[in-house]
Amino acid sequence: MSFSGADRESGRALAVELRALGSRVFLDEDSIECFSGITDSILNGLRASKMLVAYYSADYAVRAACQHELMLAFLAGQRDGDACSRIMVVNPEADTDHVRPIELADAKFVLPSTDVHTLAQQLAKHAAAVDRSIGEVRPVERPRWSVRRSGHVRKFVGRYRELWDLHSALHAIDFPLVNEAACGPIAAVCGLPGAGKSALVAAYAWRFAAAFPGGVDWVSLAGTAPEPNALLERYTSELDRIAARGNAGLYRVPAEQSADSANQAAPRTRLLVVDDIPPGVGADVLDVLPLPTDSAVRIIVISEDDVFRTVLPVVRVGPLPAHDAAELLDAYRRPDDETDRVARDDLVIGLGANTGALVAVGDHLRDRHGLSSYRSSNNELDRTEHLANAVFSRVRQVLDRMTPTELALLKFADDSGSTVLSTSVLRALPDIDLVEVGTALKSLLHRSAATRVGTSWQLDPYVVRAARDQQRSRAATAAPQG
Repeated sequence: MSFSGADRESGRALAVELRALGSRVFLDEDSIECFSGITDSILNGLRASKMLVAYYSADYAVRAACQHELMLAFLAGQRDGDACSRIMVVNPEADTDHVRPIELADAKFVLPSTDVHTLAQQLAKHAAAVDRSIGEVRPVERPRWSVRRSGHVRKFVGRYRELWDLHSALHAIDFPLVNEAACGPIAAVCGLPGAGKSALVAAYAWRFAAAFPGGVDWVSLAGTAPEPNALLERYTSELDRIAARGNAGLYRVPAEQSADSANQAAPRTRLLVVDDIPPGVGADVLDVLPLPTDSAVRIIVISEDDVFRTVLPVVRVGPLPAHDAAELLDAYRRPDDETDRVARDDLVIGLGANTGALVAVGDHLRDRHGLSSYRSSNNELDRTEHLANAVFSRVRQVLDRMTPTELALLKFADDSGSTVLSTSVLRALPDIDLVEVGTALKSLLHRSAATRVGTSWQLDPYVVRAARDQQRSRAATAAPQG
C-alpha cells in the first residue's frame, strides 16, 4: 500500500480490513524488520506484491518515494499489456488534476467515501485476478544506444513529475475524454543548457520502452544553422542514418503521398526523438521538418528555447528538486560533516540546481578529500578558471545572445541578492524603460532563463551566477597587465 504521511490513518484502516479478508499487505511502517535497509525493504515488498494501492491525494502527487513506487507498478503493468492493471487508485480529492499519468486519470477511481470493508473487498477481488507478482514481470528489450546515452539513464535521478507529464503529453491523443486539448502525438521538452533535457527523454524512453514496441530512434540537429534548408538537410541525413537499420520509411513523408498513407508502414508504436533544435528557431520548424503525423509514431522535440508553448504541450526541465540535487551530488562526493552538508545545499541553491553545473562540481570534488570540500567549492568557483569553465561554459552562449537590458536585469538580481523580481521592484528600476523591461523579461522567458508567477518574475539563479562569472572574467581580461 502506498500512502503519503498525511494519509496513513486511512491506509492503516484499509490494511486491517484487507488482512481480515486473508490478503497479504505490505505497509512500510509495520512490514520492515529491525536493522533492515528501509529502501531495500520497501522495494522488495513492492516486488513481492501483485498490486499497488495508491491513496492518490494531492500530497501523494509530490512525494518522490510515493511516485517511485507508483512508477515501478505502472511499468510492470505496462509490460504486461495493461499499464493500470497493477494499480488501484483511491482519489480523495474533488478533481483529477493532480493524478498522473493520464492512464490513471482516465481509469475509474475508488472514492474514499466508500465503506472501508466494501473497499477492501473490491481491492482483494481485483488482486485475486492477478496471477503473478510485480517482481516476476520481466523487463522488455531496452533501446540499443551508445554507452554515452545509456550513461544518462544510469545517472538519472528523480524528475517523476516531468516523466509523467511527458508520458501523458505523448499519449493524450489516446484519451480524448480526459484531455480535449490533445494536439497529436507530439510533445516538446525545453530548458537551459545543462538542465537535463536529453537525459530526461533518454530516461523516459528507457523506462517506458514497453510503450514503444516498435522501438526508439534519436535524431540530433546539433550544430545545424537555424535556417530551413540546413535543418531539412540535416534531418534528412539523420533519417538516412536510421535507414541502415531499416526504419527510415516509418518517418519519411514524401511530397506526393499523404501523411496517412506514408505512415501505414508503422503498425507498432514507435518513438522518434528530435534533439538539439538550434537556438533561434521558432515553432515554424514543425512545418519545415516533415514529421510523421500518424499516431503510431510519437515524437519528442527538444530545445533550449521555449518556443513551442503556443502549439504543443511542453515539459519544462527546470531546477532539480532539493532532495534529488543532494542525491546527485552525493553520488560524486558525500559531505564531510554537517557544516559541509549545509554548504552543499547552499551551493545547489546558488547554481539554480542545474544538473550539468552540479555534475561539474561533483566531478571536481570527487577524490579530492582533504583538499577540497563543498565549503571551499564556492570560492574555488570564483578563483579556478577550469572549474568555472566546466560549470558555466554551456550557458555562456545563452548570455552572448542577450540584449543589454536582459544582462542589466541579471546584474540587478545579483547585486540585490534576490532572483525574484516583483512588479514594484521592476517599476522602480533606475535608467531602464518599463517597456524595455517587459520585452527583456519575455526574452528571458523565451530563453528558459526566467519564469513568471503572477506578476512576479523568477530569474534562474544559475544564469544570474553565470552572468556574474562572465563579467568577472571579462574584467580580468581587460585589466592592464604588469
